[in-house]
Amino acid sequence: MVLEEGENDKEAAKLALEYVSRVEQSPCTGGTEETLDLMFNHTTWREYTQPAILTSNFLTSVILENSGSLDSLTDEILFSLVRNNVNGQSIIFGSAIAVEAGLYTKYSSFCPYAYRKNGTVFAHDISLSYNYLDSNTEWYYVLKTTNWENATRTSSKIKYRSGGMSLPDQQHVLLTAKLSDGHWTKPYFDCGGGDVWMVTFSSPIFSLSGDGEPKFQGVATIDIELTNIDINQCDPDTNTFSALDVFRGTHRCPETTECSFLQGLGFKRGAYQCVCSKGYFFPDTNAEVKAFSGKDVENYLTLSNTTDFTQYTCLPCKEGCTECVDDSPCLYEFLFVFRFLAIKTGSPIFLLFMCAGGMLMCSTGFFAYPKALEFLCVIQNWVFHIGFNFMYGALVVKTWRIAVIFRPTSKLQRINLPDKELLKRFLPMMIFVSVYLLAWSIAEKGETVTLETSSLLKYDVCLSSYWLYAIQCAEVCLLLVGVYICYMVRKAPGHFNESKYITWAVYNGIILGSFLLILTHLIGHSYGPDLLYLLQGLQIQAFVTITLTLIFIPKLLALYKKEDVKRANDTFATAYASKYIRTNNIESASSKTVSTQTYENVTPGPKEKTFWTSLTKISNNRVEPIVDHLSVPTT
Repeated sequence: MVLEEGENDKEAAKLALEYVSRVEQSPCTGGTEETLDLMFNHTTWREYTQPAILTSNFLTSVILENSGSLDSLTDEILFSLVRNNVNGQSIIFGSAIAVEAGLYTKYSSFCPYAYRKNGTVFAHDISLSYNYLDSNTEWYYVLKTTNWENATRTSSKIKYRSGGMSLPDQQHVLLTAKLSDGHWTKPYFDCGGGDVWMVTFSSPIFSLSGDGEPKFQGVATIDIELTNIDINQCDPDTNTFSALDVFRGTHRCPETTECSFLQGLGFKRGAYQCVCSKGYFFPDTNAEVKAFSGKDVENYLTLSNTTDFTQYTCLPCKEGCTECVDDSPCLYEFLFVFRFLAIKTGSPIFLLFMCAGGMLMCSTGFFAYPKALEFLCVIQNWVFHIGFNFMYGALVVKTWRIAVIFRPTSKLQRINLPDKELLKRFLPMMIFVSVYLLAWSIAEKGETVTLETSSLLKYDVCLSSYWLYAIQCAEVCLLLVGVYICYMVRKAPGHFNESKYITWAVYNGIILGSFLLILTHLIGHSYGPDLLYLLQGLQIQAFVTITLTLIFIPKLLALYKKEDVKRANDTFATAYASKYIRTNNIESASSKTVSTQTYENVTPGPKEKTFWTSLTKISNNRVEPIVDHLSVPTT
């Protein structure tokens, strides 16, 4: 088989495999004309060439010692040589000695050949089957037509024995064949020899002509059967090496599949399976072998002369699946109705308090609604943590002012803590949080991670890293500080007990909010994004809705009942009457309120009660709290 000029190696290998298939199905007529026009890398077979080289050099020495003839040998000796070559190496299928006409005068042509089949070595003269002297017999004719004038000559001195004595040295000049002198044939079908595909290594046999020049006299060969050597048509692999790598990359698997080599099928095309690639699945989900036969694909494409791979195409997996066996979903499908109801449940309350400072916190719930994206993960972190620290930081600072003004002490001086003093303590905290969030955003850039539910459904969430854990720990510490301050002002009364409601809000954040946060980390990710979304929504409700309700609802009720208006009128009337207000008994101290809040503390002394009255001083367009200490003896 000869390939047209210009065809690339891969296409040549494909055509060669088609030719192999046709030859095996055709009747055998004898000869070695059926060849594959392919060049192999024979490096891995070098070690098996020694029997042929040693046999040829032995026969050369016999010819030189017997005046250019092999008549000193018998058929039995020559057949023994080729049989021994086959028995010596299991990979060697056959061995032959083919000589020129007249070298072995017993026959006009002689070619003893031995080969192994089913564990038994058979031998016969193949010159009776076909003419090996023909120019089409590559394993013989190529060496015959080679110029051997530069053949290797070796000199040796031999002391023969005569009886009990050693004779003087005799010098001999031998012609020696080397590995480089031999010839590897192209793969051919040996019809009449072993009736198999094989490749042959031939080593030349020499004699000397009358003028002392090397003369070709025949060959000694070894055959390596290709029938039992697998043809790997899959894509090249740098980790393995084979003499038949010329067939690598000649598979016919379509794009949705990958070639999987099948060992043990021998020198045949289609020794592979087309296995579905990652992201695809086999159409027949009930099939025992979920792969297309390479032999079937090769035969179909050859017979139909088409490139239509429709019936050998795998089907794509569902979105998000790296591997699958059917069209079952791999991604968690969001229950949008559930999420919509979860948002709507808190929406009226959210909208009510957006203008009261809760807008940042309320918005957090909406960022978790779509699929997790890098941009949304960054925004969610900023919205949630800025909102949390803005709200609870303000509550803690405000409660701290109450604690400072009304801390129990033997003597209280006038304390001036206007709003700008609170801002000096509040703004650094917010700046620190903003810088931390900026560093977080730069470091992770809103990285997302793919998780799996207990039912192995995948979904993407924002990465929970040490950045998140660190700021959550800091926020818990902020709430704990708030709990401590609230404990300090637990007995401070007021118009509508504002400090009490702030205390409740902080306790709610540390207890209910922390519980939901821990629950989210423990089980939220195992049951999918919908439960995770619900828990995050409940966190928003706990941190925002309940807090804003506790802070603003009492104020709105007091405003509705006009309690602040009444007390404000009392405050201004008293302020014009006297700068300081003193009282001589508990009843009068509790009934004459001179500011928006009156606080009481009972000292440890058995005969004394101490009152602190907060008075609003209006001077120079500034409002500042003034605190006086009054000691009232008890009766």
